[in-house]
Amino acid sequence: MLKASPRLAKQHSLQVLHTSRKPGLVRPGARWYSDSGAQRFSRGVTRSRLGLISGGILLSLGVGLSPFYTSRLHADALATHQPLDTSLTSGSNDEPKTSLRSLIRSYVVYTMCSMPILIDNSPRVLEVLSSIPLVKQITEAFVRATFFDQFVGGDTALETVPLLHSLRSANTGAIFVYSVEVDEPEATASSSKYSTLGKPAHKRIVDEVVHCIDVAADFEDGIAGASNRSRKTWVAVKITALLPDARALANLSSHIISTRPELPQHVLFPGCPRPNDLDILDISLPQVGHASTSLSTGDVESLRELHADLVRICKRAQERGVKITIDAEYSWYQPALDALTLSLMRQFNRIPEPDQDVPHVQPLVYGTYQAYLRRTQQHLSQSIADAKAHNYALGVKLVRGAYHPHETAAHMARLTEGKSLSISPDPHPPVWSEKAETDRCYDACAKLLVQEIKDDLTLPHGKLRAPGIGALFGTHNHRSCDLILEELVRTGLAVGDLGSGSIKLGDEVTERITFGQLYGMSDELTDHLVQRTRASSPLVTKYVPYGALSEVMPYLGRRAIENKSVLGSGGAAAERRRAGSEIWRRIIG
Repeated sequence: MLKASPRLAKQHSLQVLHTSRKPGLVRPGARWYSDSGAQRFSRGVTRSRLGLISGGILLSLGVGLSPFYTSRLHADALATHQPLDTSLTSGSNDEPKTSLRSLIRSYVVYTMCSMPILIDNSPRVLEVLSSIPLVKQITEAFVRATFFDQFVGGDTALETVPLLHSLRSANTGAIFVYSVEVDEPEATASSSKYSTLGKPAHKRIVDEVVHCIDVAADFEDGIAGASNRSRKTWVAVKITALLPDARALANLSSHIISTRPELPQHVLFPGCPRPNDLDILDISLPQVGHASTSLSTGDVESLRELHADLVRICKRAQERGVKITIDAEYSWYQPALDALTLSLMRQFNRIPEPDQDVPHVQPLVYGTYQAYLRRTQQHLSQSIADAKAHNYALGVKLVRGAYHPHETAAHMARLTEGKSLSISPDPHPPVWSEKAETDRCYDACAKLLVQEIKDDLTLPHGKLRAPGIGALFGTHNHRSCDLILEELVRTGLAVGDLGSGSIKLGDEVTERITFGQLYGMSDELTDHLVQRTRASSPLVTKYVPYGALSEVMPYLGRRAIENKSVLGSGGAAAERRRAGSEIWRRIIG
């Protein structure tokens, strides 16, 4: 039985998904709030500036004086192959301590994340500073020592492997992802200008995703051998990065919405995918001509190529026993993403007959369900029914959602100006207006998924089969995590007493259930989950991105903004206080 272990030595994260030793997936939990009172705001900014100044001093001291520092920027990760040094623990032998340098970095990063003005303008600030000679080098050095090391696992897939070992030593898995992503203007413009290395940029990204799968599989093979069970290093895929012009996805979404027949029960935008959503891409079917659709001939060719690349990625994942999650994105891409995900699930998540061997993990492909979308409960229920009716395993990554301000602004622009990225035909925005509504939707979907997993395990005559459903609960919300644990005990999927200790889950349950948080964030919650559960493989994962600093700079700026949504009001300040208290305890005693 695996045991909860100490705090990791090295920690980076990609999106808002990671923390300096914080393990974590993706919980996009949208938080919408406003500050009240000019005095309160002024005092908060003053305190934040003081905190930033003190944090900068601490960072300098930490880089120069920390006994755990070496000249290698990712040195913390280098020691992860070694046994954890219990002499570094504090208070409890079960809780190893994070390096002083990592604590100082967390303090500085979360101090800056506590300053709304700085964070909201961070993408533009990074862009301007990176365009000035000499200042660019200083900016990149500072970003690497702070946000990059906090939220990103490394420059390359192989450089991130030591971090994977460190996470696994703490009984935590990983969702591995090549974090290069383009800004919205770049996503809606031809990427031919990036084709400077002989192959278009999006094709190089496809190759890197395949390489990422191989690195993840090699890591798991080194731990558990060739067994395909309980492999908790997955790979995430961002589809908009895999084609030359993301407008093709938006155009496909518009085509789907305008041609898709209504279901007996109306589902709010973006609706529910149907098997014939991608018929226009099938060259074996007669086409009515693209003039009557929003798709150009170039769009159709690009989308056919995209589908072929996704099949290539999933085939490699199937061969190597690595699960794939498809990231959710803006709602104007979502009908197309849903259609592609459904196609991949029906092809790669097929459930074999009881007398057939299962040569690969199941479910192999997971789609993302965003609780801040008004449609999600209906969408999830219909997805469950469709999977049962067509004999494939449903993979669900349940998150709250990270694009709420963009969605509401785009919808309002469409209503008031008539021109917008939004393609929703509904009068109301596709997202809930209140955070509490998103929370209720998330918890209701989580309960439904736990019950479906219970039903999936309750087969006649005690027979076992390949999983018919799998759930990845991506959340940074303590209450939702505790609710899910309570549901596991209530349904009999876990045994034990949450009130007085930990609960134990069997192998068949841990094959179907996983928690996830972003790397670089919410380590306290990750540790809480690890310590309260016992299983033969990790139940908790961290969403660990990687990529060269020059490639992930735009990403880091956006992640800083999304940090506010994921952590919520006061969340960054709480993370800063935790790091500050531990720094003070270490220095003063």
